[in-house]
Amino acid sequence: MRRARIGAWAAAALAVAATAARGQFGGPTAVYLEPVERRTVRQTVELPGTAEAVRTSTVSAEAGGRVEQMLAQEGDFVAAGKPLCQVRRLPTELGLKQAEGLLAAALANLKKMEQGYRPEEIAQAEARHKSARAGDERWRLEYDRTKRLLADGASTKAELEAVEAAYRQAVEALAEAEAYLKLVQAGYRAEDVDQARAQAAAQQAAVDQLKDALAKMTVAMPFDGFVVRKVTEVGEWLRPGDPVVAVVDLSVVRLLLDVPERYIAGLQQGAATPVMFESLPDREFAGKVSQIVPASASGTHTVPVRVDIANPMEEGRPAIAAGLFGRAWLPVGKEHAALLVPKAAVIRQGGQDLVYTVSDTPPPEAAEVLARMAEAAKKMGGGVAPPKDAKALGPPPPPMKFAVAVPIRILQGYGRLMEVESDRLKEGVPVVTRGTYLLYMGAPVQVREKEGAGAPAEAAPKGAEAAAKAAGAGE
Repeated sequence: MRRARIGAWAAAALAVAATAARGQFGGPTAVYLEPVERRTVRQTVELPGTAEAVRTSTVSAEAGGRVEQMLAQEGDFVAAGKPLCQVRRLPTELGLKQAEGLLAAALANLKKMEQGYRPEEIAQAEARHKSARAGDERWRLEYDRTKRLLADGASTKAELEAVEAAYRQAVEALAEAEAYLKLVQAGYRAEDVDQARAQAAAQQAAVDQLKDALAKMTVAMPFDGFVVRKVTEVGEWLRPGDPVVAVVDLSVVRLLLDVPERYIAGLQQGAATPVMFESLPDREFAGKVSQIVPASASGTHTVPVRVDIANPMEEGRPAIAAGLFGRAWLPVGKEHAALLVPKAAVIRQGGQDLVYTVSDTPPPEAAEVLARMAEAAKKMGGGVAPPKDAKALGPPPPPMKFAVAVPIRILQGYGRLMEVESDRLKEGVPVVTRGTYLLYMGAPVQVREKEGAGAPAEAAPKGAEAAAKAAGAGE
């Protein structure tokens, strides 16, 4: 079995034999490492789709007028409520000032009506009433005295008539003073107050109408988003309803999928779904099934499904643009524990699916593999032969390591990961994700730190050594 496995490694290495034979064995291949994962997943189905913005809008003008300012350009991010376009406002502003002046007068009149007469006016009415009462008392006494004098013959009828007229005038004055006092004490009539209130309300409505018209002259952003198209420019005349800009909300993008009917029974709304885009090959995004439209297309027997993906902002731009082609892995089966390796780690060599781990020492097969490669290279017309023994390379300078090929069986994809089976891989074992196609059994490698990562994945040497030992076991 060991010889058969060595033959498989040698066949897999023929693809790099010519390069190796030209004397490039000693140059270590720079590689990245990522750990093998074990997690609970569900059986998935991989489906393509196109990303679109969750919200799009063509923002139109509500008020007519000449455009004075365009406050946003194509590609700009604009927060909700911020201005996009400004229409000429001066005539409406002047009308608003006039209406506000009339409103102030109406409100002052209403306040006067509601509060009634001032205390000074009431005091004046009371004083007039006292004066009228005194006059009434004086002329009543004078009238009584004149009547007695006339009865005694000490006065004339003409005098009595004059006094009587003055008395009646005093009575009328008292009645008028009493009525006026009651009027100022009671305040204005309810009907007059209601009329003043209605006039103030009407004027307030006129002011509000002008304020609304003024607000409509500023075209504002309806939600946080990006301007994707301008439809008008400074100096143009807008009518109500004319388009101004087209905007999109890209805080969340939605992947549109057509899912075959047979998978719908196992699909759940809210299910977590990994998503990758062709233009962003090294990144995986966390999606969520947001809509399952209960209507199957008769021609294709597919059901529309929408997957929402949070879209991070990077350097002022969304990571995912609308219209990008992507793939989603919809969970449609039962949950099970899965061994997951990065897709970038999987390679097919010699008709077999492999991943490479690294070891501090050359694997046992390395010497025979190198010898077979050298022999094959000579037949192909190669130049300098490689060393016959891997030990002839001498002790590798740190951090030199050696590639160890581990056969796997691919089960299914899961975003940037693949579920595999292998009795030689365990959780946490680092596998090569860069430089894989340059490797062969025992190839010298140099572990590099992946851009944007922390410590290199070679921090788990025990797992790598275990994989190397497993690769050489099983005779």
